[in-house]
Parts: sequence; C-alpha cells; structure tokens
Amino acid sequence: MQAARLTAFGDPPTFELVEIADPVPGEGEVVVDIVAAALNRRDPWIWLTPDYCPLPVTLGSDGAGVVSAVGPGVEAVEPGDEISVDPTLSWGDDERCPTDDFDILGAPTEGTFAERVVVPAANVAPRPSRLSWEECAALNLSGLTAWRATVTLAEAGPGRDILVTGAGGGVASFALQIASAVGSRVWVTSSSDQKLERASSLGAVGGFRYHDPDWPDRARAATSGRGFDAVIDSYGAGDGWEQCLRALRRGGTLVSYGDTGGAETTVTVAEVYWEWRRVLGTSMGSPREFRAMLDHVRTAAWRPVIDRIHPLAEIALAARRLGEPDRFGKVVLRVR
Repeated sequence: MQAARLTAFGDPPTFELVEIADPVPGEGEVVVDIVAAALNRRDPWIWLTPDYCPLPVTLGSDGAGVVSAVGPGVEAVEPGDEISVDPTLSWGDDERCPTDDFDILGAPTEGTFAERVVVPAANVAPRPSRLSWEECAALNLSGLTAWRATVTLAEAGPGRDILVTGAGGGVASFALQIASAVGSRVWVTSSSDQKLERASSLGAVGGFRYHDPDWPDRARAATSGRGFDAVIDSYGAGDGWEQCLRALRRGGTLVSYGDTGGAETTVTVAEVYWEWRRVLGTSMGSPREFRAMLDHVRTAAWRPVIDRIHPLAEIALAARRLGEPDRFGKVVLRVR
C-alpha cells in the first residue's frame, strides 16, 4: 500500500510517498481502507518536535473509510462497513480523564495518511451517511475535542451564552456550530472581519477582533454586561486567559483545549477565585463522547467546514496550508 511517511522533522517537514506492507489485524483489531484523512494541529506539533518518535512514521489521526479485514475476536464490525475512526487510544472508563496509557492515533502509532490503517475494533463507528467522505474525515479529532469542550464541559444548551475564540480553526468551527445547534447563543473572536463574517454564516450572533485589547469589555457589553457562561479557548498565551476570564460572568467557566499561542499565560488570580470561576483543561474525549458526537451529527443540520482538499500525494502542500493565516476550517487529504 501507499503511505505518506514523515521522514524528517522540521519546518517544513519532509514527507515521502512510499510503498509499505499492508497492515495485518491482530486480536480485537480491524483494517480500514482509508478513503479520506485530515490534518490537525497535532501534526505540526509532532513534525516540529525533534525526536518525538522514531522515523519514518505515518502521521494522521483523522480518517474515514471501509473495513477490509477483521482480526480474531471481532464480532461487532464486518468487512464492508463504512466507518469513522475514533483517534483516541486507551481512554478507559473514567469520563473525567483518560488512563495513563492514553495516546492518539498517528505517531508513534501508525496513522491515517496511508491507504490502510489498523486500529482497535472499539475505535470504529458507523460514519454519518449524510456527510461526504471528506466531511467524515474532517470530523473526528476536532469534532470530538469540540464536543467535549462545548457540551460536556461548557454545558452548551438553551439559555447559555458561549464565546469561542479563534473562529477560523478546525475545533473552533465545530464548537461554534455544535453550541449553536444545541441552542446556545454563540459569539466568536477572530483575526479579521472576513473570518467574523464567515463565523456569522455558521451561526455566530456576533464577534470581536482579538487584536483589539478592549474586546473583553465589548464582549461583556454584548451580553448586557453580564458576561459569558463559558469561553472555549485554544490560544492561551500571554494575556489570552486573562482576557477570556474578563469576558466571563461570575461563576463562569473557561475551557482550555490548546496552547497554539504559546506554552505560558499570565492570570490575575482574583479573576478566578473572587469571581467563582472555573478553568477546565481538556483534549480529545471518551469513547462515549465520540459516539454521542456522531449521533448528534447524524441528525444535525450543520456540516464540517473544509478549507482545502488535497490528494495524498500533495501532503506537503496540505501541511503548508495548515499554517496559513487565511485558512478557515479543515485541511483534508483524499486517499482513494
């Protein structure tokens, strides 16, 4: 089979399209013929981290395809099933957090940027048939992260005012649409008026340029001075959390699912304890949340936002596109 293998770390990374042996399913595993895969922020985090894992390796956490083989002990999945891949490995039974063995598909475990991938049978579920293959592939890691951040932790629903930062990102676009679909009023921040207009078309009732240092005050004014019930953020760096906390109501929740702006943030501690606020960290989600997210998508009206679709052979172009500032939504690889 063909696989797009990461052969050298760096910026840009080095990929090679090569022929490797087909995977063979072990006990409790299945082989999936990948139709489409998608890139995530996790991928550049890996290729920018020298010695993260031995090379070469196949990246890719998102994927959708057709089961082509099943290993011993697999009963609930059959060859020919059209599925979406749950990229969360070894979450466990605790809904609050994963086990110490938690991992994510796609380095060091071989991922979805290939014609076939082997995964535990427990990590596949029927794909939402109303979506295209590319939309299904775009959904998994980002959609799951957004579902947990938005529904489980931010408690989105009727009567809740939610703010999603960085509206052009994949997870943020899902969080916006999910929160709106379950009945929340949603505002966003972004870098440009064009992105704010795009977010409005996806269900946002308003938005703010995050380069404006006064955006938290204007955000509170949009909620009649009350503030938001929850802010969902992936930036975090510098005064990012400080601004998010200022936009929250008393007793509100800041949900953090990333640190794309940098590893450290500065917070006035009184903005937490003296305002009875919570800061909750999250990444990915449990198997139960993955299936709840797919069940929601099967009947919802919204669709994953796709920025670009590239063939697998153009993975270098797809990787470059992921970091371009005008990107809005997911970058997808068509494999078959």
